[in-house]
Amino acid sequence: MLLSSTSPTDAFWPRILSEQLVAVAEPLTVALEPGTQAPPREVVASAARALLDSAPVGEAPVAWPAWLAPHQVPAAERLAAIIARHGGALLADEVGLGKSYVALAVALAYKEPFGLVVPAVLVPQWRALLDRFGVLDTLVITHESLSFHPYRPLPSLTVPYRLFVVDEAHRFRNPDTNRYRNLARLVIGSRVLLVTATPVHNRIADLLHLLRLFLRDHALAALGVPSLRSAARERTDPTLASAATSRLIVARSRDRVQHGYAAGSLAISFPHVSGATVRAGPTSDALLRELITGVSRLRAGGTATPLLRLMLLRRLGSSLLAFRAALLRHDAYLDLSGRAAAEGRALNPREFQRCFPRAAESDVQLVLFPLLIEPGGPKSFEEDHRVVGHLRALLSRAPAGDPKVDALERLLSTRPAKTIVFTDAQPTVRYLLHRLRHRRVAAVFGHVGRFAAGEAGRQEVLRAFAPRAQGAPPPAAALETDLLLATDLLSEGLNLQDAGRVVHYDLPWSPARLAQRTGRIDRLGSPHHTIATVTFLPPAPLADALAIEERLAAKVGAQNLAGTNGTLDWTDQLEALKGDAPRAPLGSWAAISGPSASTVLIVRIANLVEAIVVAGGAARTSPAGATRILSDAIAARPARVDPATLQEAITAAAPLIKARLAAVQDARWRAGDRDRLARRLIPWVLSAARRAARRGDGDQLATLDALVSRLALGMTAGEEFLLDELLSRTEPLTVSHLLAWHIRLPPAHVEDTSQTVELVAALVTALA
Repeated sequence: MLLSSTSPTDAFWPRILSEQLVAVAEPLTVALEPGTQAPPREVVASAARALLDSAPVGEAPVAWPAWLAPHQVPAAERLAAIIARHGGALLADEVGLGKSYVALAVALAYKEPFGLVVPAVLVPQWRALLDRFGVLDTLVITHESLSFHPYRPLPSLTVPYRLFVVDEAHRFRNPDTNRYRNLARLVIGSRVLLVTATPVHNRIADLLHLLRLFLRDHALAALGVPSLRSAARERTDPTLASAATSRLIVARSRDRVQHGYAAGSLAISFPHVSGATVRAGPTSDALLRELITGVSRLRAGGTATPLLRLMLLRRLGSSLLAFRAALLRHDAYLDLSGRAAAEGRALNPREFQRCFPRAAESDVQLVLFPLLIEPGGPKSFEEDHRVVGHLRALLSRAPAGDPKVDALERLLSTRPAKTIVFTDAQPTVRYLLHRLRHRRVAAVFGHVGRFAAGEAGRQEVLRAFAPRAQGAPPPAAALETDLLLATDLLSEGLNLQDAGRVVHYDLPWSPARLAQRTGRIDRLGSPHHTIATVTFLPPAPLADALAIEERLAAKVGAQNLAGTNGTLDWTDQLEALKGDAPRAPLGSWAAISGPSASTVLIVRIANLVEAIVVAGGAARTSPAGATRILSDAIAARPARVDPATLQEAITAAAPLIKARLAAVQDARWRAGDRDRLARRLIPWVLSAARRAARRGDGDQLATLDALVSRLALGMTAGEEFLLDELLSRTEPLTVSHLLAWHIRLPPAHVEDTSQTVELVAALVTALA
């Protein structure tokens, strides 16, 4: 037998040289392996449908009512898709686009009873709309009724209501109010359609709190927001929060509607808006400086003192009458707070309401005062009493004349027009009604109205001022009205297009109020080609003290960042892109020529679809940017590109996708939220489950497993409130208590939280 120096292993196995070693492929790049190349139009349609969570092609469309305008049908379709996917949606079209009609059409599409949650002043308008289309026996709940604590529960007949439409939903942006907590409990297990043109008044947190009425806390983890609560506390990149929440919102601008639906059967036109400003105060600058100096000396109120001073300064800017009324309320506050401090306690809510009644929506920030006011020393209250007395003495010596009213008079005389004058102080409305009584003037105070000659019903005043918009016959000559005075309670939901001008006599707390005020006349169907807005700005001494204009500018920035004010038009553009083109196979890609090189990847991460734009080797999530590229692809020329270009883009996007998958997994077990009681309860329930398993109690084990899933999945705001109530009881907590809480809730929908990822579609743009 011949001997050989070659071992058997060498004989049968190839030798691997170091030069032959290659890196192991990134697992995600394997999972995201692109499919076949397809026509750009089909790839764009597939991408658009995936981003919108649209129904499959060929599925029977909803037969929307004929009374919807062309621009309203896509809004209704989009809202229905969002509600089907997430259990709720937000309609935030700009004012004047007919949101009430769209909301009603969506509610009727479910063909089951639904409930309305609306401000009390809008109940007649909604009732008229329901009657117009033969919708009978609809449950209507007012915002005001939800503000009571404890809230009177609805009768058992509300059990069938599985959809609630919440009009002027921005009133529920504060989770610390009774109305928010009561609504959150009311809508547990129901679909929710929120309607408001101004979901963001101050911060993006306003929007996130609204969405938590129907979204579980971790619902948008795959889109970069692991916790909605944490995002509301500004612990998440606000641009990511904006991009994620935009999937649940329909918010079209006027410009988008006019240009996107110009070819429809209904002419869509809005009046041109011109703006002007007037700088004037209610008294001389010298007296204003004295009054401002006096207000700055107020010290009682603890951490709420700056807010108390700010409220007084705002009333000073409105009118001396409003300032005098505010001083009386502040004096009453000092009395009650001093008494409470002497008793070693804080001001209670009932006492607080005696000092600061809910007279207007602009005072909504005052609901925070009971949380902020700290007991102070009796000395601070005594000193503030003396300051208030000095301020009232200054007012008693105020010179005759009011430069601010004089400026308004000149405006009305030199530029006649049917005008609405908005102020956020009821005393100012009464004062202006008296000063302008020689004109054809009327006023609205919340639920009541008044002509110069005497009191009248609110609706009677509105019909006399705007008969055309209110669908009323022309008023009697004696009741014809050219000037309407109102607080911001009138700035929501009403059609008053007969008017051609809005005067902002006071600047509101939020720029969202400015849009709501102007929206009363800047609407579809206005008879005016041009309408005007005139904004009264505070004089220099008061402006310096308020810094209100800077505050408004900062809030406008927050609104734009949050994606409101018509900047979410990319979702509406996707509706046009999805069209009726055949759906390209999953993972298909296309290549086009363009002005710059980039790649759009439409990727499904866990249970949500994300749009990633890769340019210059950097990957970022940008559904708006991806939409622009997809839109350009419709008219672009096809191009030939090396498939390796697409593979490089996928490799560049892999770290971002991995981070999203990790966030989904962490959210599943609340790993990033260590302080939440729900997370700490899970091991306790698991121990009870192990005991049930040892006993062989299968039913108990299944129930406990479902309880763990609910705690792990995160909860809606309402479910969390109910859990907090349970945990705040004085009796010792048992697993039986938790099970009772769990069983009374609707079954928790277990979403897909797996680590799945797949490429839906891709579009490569090559430099032309």
